Amino acid sequence: MRGSGSSRLVLAAFVLAAACAPRRRGADVLTQHDDPARSGVTDAEPRLGPDLLRPETFGRLFDRQVDGGIVAQPLFIKDVPTARHGRRDLLLVATETNWVYAFDLNDERPDPTTRALAARQIEPSGRIRPAICDETPSQRVGITGTPVIDPVARILYVVARNADDHQYVLHALDLAADLADARPPARIEATGPGGVRFHADCQRNRPALLLAGGIVYAAFGSLGCDRDCAPDDPYRGWVLGYRAADLAPAAVFCTSPEPAGHAGVWQGGSGLVGGGGAIFFQSGNGPGPLGDAFVALRPTATPPGLTLAAAHRPPNAAALDRADVDLGSGGPVWLPPGILLGGGKEGRLELLDGRTLAPVQDAPGPDRREGLQAFANSYHADPRAPACGVLSRSTFPTNCDTAVPGCFIDPGRYQDGEDCGPNVNGAPLFWRRAGAGFGLVIQMAGRDFLKSFRYDEQTRRLAAQPFAISPVRGVEGMSGGFASLSADGGRNAVLWVAYPLGDPQWQNVPGRLAAFDPLTLHELWHDDGGYLFAKFTPPTIADGRVVRATLSGRVVVYGPRPAPPRGLAGRLWAALVRPSPPAAPAPVGRAAVDEKYRLAGAETGFLGSASFDTRPVQDRAGGWYRDFHGVIVGAVPATISARHLPPGTPPAPGHRPWSGLGTPFASSIYWSPRTGAHILTAEIRQAWLDAGGPDGALGYPITDEEPAAGGGRVAQFQGGRISWSVAGGASVERTGMPAPVIR
Repeated sequence: MRGSGSSRLVLAAFVLAAACAPRRRGADVLTQHDDPARSGVTDAEPRLGPDLLRPETFGRLFDRQVDGGIVAQPLFIKDVPTARHGRRDLLLVATETNWVYAFDLNDERPDPTTRALAARQIEPSGRIRPAICDETPSQRVGITGTPVIDPVARILYVVARNADDHQYVLHALDLAADLADARPPARIEATGPGGVRFHADCQRNRPALLLAGGIVYAAFGSLGCDRDCAPDDPYRGWVLGYRAADLAPAAVFCTSPEPAGHAGVWQGGSGLVGGGGAIFFQSGNGPGPLGDAFVALRPTATPPGLTLAAAHRPPNAAALDRADVDLGSGGPVWLPPGILLGGGKEGRLELLDGRTLAPVQDAPGPDRREGLQAFANSYHADPRAPACGVLSRSTFPTNCDTAVPGCFIDPGRYQDGEDCGPNVNGAPLFWRRAGAGFGLVIQMAGRDFLKSFRYDEQTRRLAAQPFAISPVRGVEGMSGGFASLSADGGRNAVLWVAYPLGDPQWQNVPGRLAAFDPLTLHELWHDDGGYLFAKFTPPTIADGRVVRATLSGRVVVYGPRPAPPRGLAGRLWAALVRPSPPAAPAPVGRAAVDEKYRLAGAETGFLGSASFDTRPVQDRAGGWYRDFHGVIVGAVPATISARHLPPGTPPAPGHRPWSGLGTPFASSIYWSPRTGAHILTAEIRQAWLDAGGPDGALGYPITDEEPAAGGGRVAQFQGGRISWSVAGGASVERTGMPAPVIR
C-alpha cells in the first residue's frame, strides 16, 4: 500500500506529541500530613480516583530496599535539578538507621535493589545502650521524626540521633547536590528555665519537624516508655528552633522545668502544628502545669524565641497522668476558622479556641471529663456482658484486664489505663471540602472502627454522632490506623489508611494499605504484601502514586497500572513512549521462604526465631517450609490465632526483662510454585497440620493468616479456609479439592 509508511510515521508523531503534552501534576508533600495544619489532605491530585481502584488498573508498582525501618513519613518534591541526573521527581525516605534516600519516583523498574539517585547515612547508627522498652523492637533510634522540605532552597531538614555519642544533630541536606550538607550540621543543645539542660540520653525526636517563619522547629519527648535517665534526671518536653538559613539556635521552650520533669511531646509522630501565628502541640504524662495539656507557643524575635501563649489541661489530667492515659498520644489538627482539634488515649476529641485554648464544645460533666467521646473500645462495648477486671500485673493499678473476650468496659473507665480505652494516636485527618458547608474529621483509633464526624465551620461544632462508620476497625491493640486523602479539588476523593494486622505495641507485625470512599467509609481496595506495619506513619500521596512506609526495610509505591496496548496507536505508545520495565524474577523455593521471613522482620519481627533452616516439603508440588517459635506480648488474639496463655502453656519472657511475660507460639511459612509463601500461626497452623497440611484436602495456604471481619483470625487455602476465634477455636471449612498440583 502506497503511503502506509508515511501514515505510520504521522501516527507515531501524533502519539509522541500527545505523550509530551503537559499534564496536570499532583502536589508536593513537603511535611508530615501534607501541611503545617496537619490536615492529611492532598487536594490537587488529578490522577487518583475511586474508578481507578480495580486490580487490573491499580496496584503495587515497585518497592525499594532501604537500610532499616521507616517510621518518618516519606516526602515528595517534583522537578529537582539534581547535579548528576538532571531534573527528577524525588521520593525522600529516612530510616531508623540514619539513612536518607532520594529515589526517582518515575523509575518504575520492579527490582527492589534498584539504586537511589542519592543515599547517605548522615550519622552513625547502632542499637540503644542500655536497651529501651520493646515499643521500639529494633532498638534503633536514628531518624524518627518526619523531616521537612524548604521547596525554594530545595533543602531537606532532618534530625538524627548519633548512636556513638547519643547526641541529636540537625542536618540541612541539599536535594540538588546528592544530599550533601548545605551548611554545617548543628548539634541539638538547650538550656531552659532554672538552668535545666537538654539531656539527649533521655529524649527522642518523635514529632515531625515544622518549618515556619524561617525557623525549623523540633520537639522531643522521652527516649522510650517514659524512661528517665535517673531519679533526679527526668526526661522533659522540649520545643527547639533553629534558623533555617544557618542552623543557628533561635528558640527554646521546656514544658517541664520543675524537678519532676516529664510532659514530653511525642504525638504518635504527628507534627507540631503551625496556625494563626502560633505553634501548637499536645503534651504527655506529667504532674506539672503543662502535663497532659494542649499548648500554644508564640514565636518571638528576642530570646528565648518562644513564649507560652495559652494552655489547657482537661479537668481529669491528674487521673490521666496516674494511669498513663496521656493526652500526648494524639496530635492536634488546625481547623478553620481558628480551631484546634485533638484527642488522646481516652478516645475523646476536644475542640479548642485557637487563640485561648478554651474549649468551645462539650464542657466537662460530673465525671470531670470533657470533649466528645468519639471513639470506643469496640471489643469491650456491650454493657450486658460482665465487667472486665483490673489487670493485676500492670504497673498502673487501675488498668483494665481484657483477657476475657467481650467483657465490658464502661467509658468512664477509659481514664483508668491505656488498655481500657480506644487510644487515639496521631492527628485526625480533616477534609474541608467533603460537602456543601461542611467538612469531615476522619480517624481510626485503636480498638475501634474507622469513623468520620461532620464539622460545621460556621458554628464551629463537631457532630456528636458519626457521619459514617466503616465495617473495618483497628485490631485490639494500641495503634489504630493512619490516613491521608487524595482528591482533585472536591472530586474523586479517596481515603488511604495504613493499619496493622496485629497488636504493634510490643512487636513488629504485618500491616495493610487500604483505600476507602471517604464519604461512606466503604473499602474500595487493599494490599498487604507481607510488609511490616510502620507504626504511626500515614501514606504519602505523590503525583498519582501512593507511597507506603514499612518496617521491613522497604518503601512500597502503588499507582495506576498501564493498560494493555490496543491497536497501532496503543502499541506505538507502549513501544516508543512508556515501555514496560522487565519484571524482576520472583524468588522461589528456599529463597522465597527466606524472603518472606525477612519481610516479616526476621528475629525482630513477630515470628521470632527460626526452629531450623528452610527445607523442602518433599512433595511433588515442590513445596518448601520453615518453622518458627516466638512470644507475643500484649493483645495475643489480635496478632496470632491463640488465646492469652492457653491452658497448660507456661508464660514466656519477652525480648527483655521489663517486657513482661508473653504467650509462646509456633508458626510456619509454607511456599509452593502455585501459591507463593504464606504465614500460619498457632491454632490455625495446628488445625491445618492436623487436617493433613499441604497433602490434605486444604492444600497449601493462599493467603497469610489475617484478622477476620467479625473478629478472630482466618487463613485461606487452595481447598478451603480455617477460621479461628477465642471462644470457638479453629474451624475448618472445605470448599472442594485443592487447585491441581503435580504430585
